[in-house]
Amino acid sequence: MNKKFIISIIIFIVAVVGFAIVFAGNGSSKAVIEKTLGAKIQIDHSSKNLGNIIYDKGVVPHSFPIKNIGTKDLEIANLSTSCACTKVLFKSSNDNSERFGMKGMSQPSDWKGILKPGESAEIVAEFDAQYHGPQGVGPISRTVSIETNDPDHPYVEFNFEGEVVK
Repeated sequence: MNKKFIISIIIFIVAVVGFAIVFAGNGSSKAVIEKTLGAKIQIDHSSKNLGNIIYDKGVVPHSFPIKNIGTKDLEIANLSTSCACTKVLFKSSNDNSERFGMKGMSQPSDWKGILKPGESAEIVAEFDAQYHGPQGVGPISRTVSIETNDPDHPYVEFNFEGEVVK
């Protein structure tokens, strides 16, 4: 075989592998949370009936208050929703996350929220009644979820339901 051809193939392979390594390293990945003895989440309520949700009202938010009643930092990560019509975010006095959507429909994120012992925050679910169009009226039931480093509650779900009406 021709030496120039072999060298060209080697350069091409090195370039492709280098390109793959660079771009694989730039992508977000799911946050890793290790269970921590002493981290303890307190949940005010985990479900809510929103009643009638007016279709033309726009995005309807609902806050689920949480608190760290432990002795160690409480980590919150990997927020997701059960439907693309819903977004979820973490709000505290020190930190607000971006809005996260349906699992598998949005990029994984390595974002983590931290609640110091005694601190409170909110998990905010935002439901867009118009997302499914005019045919999306009727009963709805949605779930938002989070992961924590609380060994007793590593995965927490919050549910809301209602009736989309015109």
